[in-house]
Amino acid sequence: KSPGWDGICADPVKAACDCLVEPLLHIVNLSFIHGTFPDDLKVAQVVPLYKKGSPMELGNYRPISLLPLFSKVFEKLI
Repeated sequence: KSPGWDGICADPVKAACDCLVEPLLHIVNLSFIHGTFPDDLKVAQVVPLYKKGSPMELGNYRPISLLPLFSKVFEKLI
């Protein structure tokens, strides 16, 4: 899958999972305690994805949102 605006891909994060679990858990717990979601994780990069037909027509594209990797991880925990 494509990385979000942060450019972080899943493979390096998976490889460093053991080192990242504790800091991520701390952030998630703080978020639950305070009832907030980090602002930087709310930002998505919207890019056009070509569907079919003439590439010159805007109607032949659909928008997709590329979310930061840690936003996806956070959402799965919730």
